[in-house]
Amino acid sequence: MLHLKNFLSIKLFGGLKSLEHNLENFFQHTDLNTPHWVSIALNKNTIRQSFLTKELDFLTASEAYSFKSAEMSEGHFIQIFRNQNLMASGVLNPSLYLTKLVKFNALVDAALDLELTYFQNELSKNLGEIQFSPLEVSNEDKALEWIKSSFLILEKAIIKSLTDKDLLFQSLLFFGHNSKSNHHEIRFITFNIDCQFELLSNGKLRIKVYNDKDGDLGNSKKAALQGDFNFRKRELLDELTKILSVHTQGIKFIF
Repeated sequence: MLHLKNFLSIKLFGGLKSLEHNLENFFQHTDLNTPHWVSIALNKNTIRQSFLTKELDFLTASEAYSFKSAEMSEGHFIQIFRNQNLMASGVLNPSLYLTKLVKFNALVDAALDLELTYFQNELSKNLGEIQFSPLEVSNEDKALEWIKSSFLILEKAIIKSLTDKDLLFQSLLFFGHNSKSNHHEIRFITFNIDCQFELLSNGKLRIKVYNDKDGDLGNSKKAALQGDFNFRKRELLDELTKILSVHTQGIKFIF
């Protein structure tokens, strides 16, 4: 039974189902365990002029699911969509905040771990059969060092934005099978960095990094780093995994 004291405000869709019930159904849906494409956005003032809005979109084999949470002073305003149809909407009382939204964190972790594992398995195939020239080794070593130093700076910036109350972490993260390119990819856009790791059909790892130092993100026309990598592809993926472990701390709900 739905107790009104558990909600500050609630609007129900689809009969008498409560927001709590719809949240439970959303997080337990089996299709979310094997998504084709995932996008996560953290933006200010997206919904109801919220302090921060988090939007999680899952595209599965047959359906599209969307979870939106707007952080406001009175609580978390939640919206749940299925195939662009609004299934539930309301403000979740802080007393239910921990038990329900902790599942959002687990969902993000599971989906990203699944994609990173896929990358790791594909990039480990047939490595012993490949011969690399000294020039290839040198170029990829330089690219790896560039990624390490750039991601270290980015990591510090992310941590500062998460620990300084006067700063706000905003970001976009996409990963999965891109139907347009027919490749698996992981891409994040954070601060002045737009970084994309793409798994090619020939086993190589294509990386594009744009660094908009002097303007708004998207203004840079030339990639700061771009190439198809083979010799150091696993080490490069390790660096991506490290920065994403920090990046996702800003995506998750903090309890």
